[in-house]
Amino acid sequence: MNWLTHLNPFHYLAGRIFLWFWLVLLSAVFATLALSRALVEQTEIRRLPHNVIQQLQQHLAPLADSENSAHLVARLQQDSPDRWLVVDAQTQIVLTPQLLPRDFDQHWLTELSQLSRPRWLKHHNTSLAGPFILQLGDETLALYQKRQRPPQPWWRLSEIPQHVLMLFTLLISAVASFVLAVSISRPLRELLQRNLQFADGQLNSRVTSLIKRKDELGQLGHSFNTMAERISALLTNQQRLLRDISHELRSPLARAQLALGLTERQQNLEQVPRLKQELDRLDSMLDELLTFSKLDAGQYQLQQQSFDLTELLSDIIDVNRVEADVKQQQILLQAPQQLEITADSRLLARAIENILRNAIKYGPPNSDITCAITQLQQQLVLQICDQGPGIAPDQLEAIFEPFYRVSDSRTSSTGGTGLGLAIVAQIIRQHGGKVHAANTTGQGLCITVQLPLH
Repeated sequence: MNWLTHLNPFHYLAGRIFLWFWLVLLSAVFATLALSRALVEQTEIRRLPHNVIQQLQQHLAPLADSENSAHLVARLQQDSPDRWLVVDAQTQIVLTPQLLPRDFDQHWLTELSQLSRPRWLKHHNTSLAGPFILQLGDETLALYQKRQRPPQPWWRLSEIPQHVLMLFTLLISAVASFVLAVSISRPLRELLQRNLQFADGQLNSRVTSLIKRKDELGQLGHSFNTMAERISALLTNQQRLLRDISHELRSPLARAQLALGLTERQQNLEQVPRLKQELDRLDSMLDELLTFSKLDAGQYQLQQQSFDLTELLSDIIDVNRVEADVKQQQILLQAPQQLEITADSRLLARAIENILRNAIKYGPPNSDITCAITQLQQQLVLQICDQGPGIAPDQLEAIFEPFYRVSDSRTSSTGGTGLGLAIVAQIIRQHGGKVHAANTTGQGLCITVQLPLH
């Protein structure tokens, strides 16, 4: 019985769409046909114009000298075949029955014979004008002129038999319903299959045929691909982040354990400053990791306000000038006297300070660090350049990834947590801006931040 369950069309979206759409379509067609048959009369009687009556009477006048009805019918067949219908007015017997339409009801002739003057009877494509009474001896004959409209084109529904029309309607509606059902269910089946593949761990699974559509199903396919790409990127970043965190935390923890071991063995406090240094490093790394995680997850709500960017940059330079003086570095500021901008001053200050501290850290002693602010139309450009060794071109984009550091800088003296520039990238991105790094023409590295003014 399981195979009967699978054959049930209501268990499939395509089956339900097909059946319901076909049922509605057929109901509408049958209702229209029934209404048309109820409202439209196939046979009708109209008034015959007086001039037409006179013309037909003049045409029949020469036939009054016929010997009998048989002679009259013979003359009509010779002169005007298939033109005149002859009826015995007394018995209502049709003497030329081959001229009547197949579905013609002869009671209409009886009704016409009871009228005081000739009328025009229309039945489908056939029309009869009469009766015109002709007396031949003892015989009283009623003549009707028959007129046949030319055959109508095949596409005229009125000429198609009803059973053929019904079968044609069933066929067309079934095909249309089937095409509609398949056009909706087939892309949904593809989406379901890709969804199951993605849930099974195939993160590169994407829909292909569905996105070619220009309707809502195509938009659904695009949204699925976008969601899959974002989830794949998030999972990849999470795995890489966990791997990098475990690597970065292992070194200071190992050094702290070593310092504790030496303290216990030597029974003195010489390793306490080193232990404190490693703990401070761990605390700084965890703080930056928490900040990066919140920024990456979009949990930081920007508190935008208007402030003077030149004043903010001057304050950051003053705070970090002590560290630059140790290496005899000079920080040069090139900025307008005042530049108002709307942004989150706290986050933007942290991003600028991270870039500046990075320039101080990797800049050589007795060198210059340039901080320049320029305004281009509706965009603000901030550049911080040092005179350090620079970075290989293939690593310029990678330095904004979390825990990425140039191999030569992975030392205890210069190597930081690896999250500073990653935090910068997240902050600038949340402000709708861009950040990129480039080597200078001579020697050094420039980090450029582009922010919209509004």
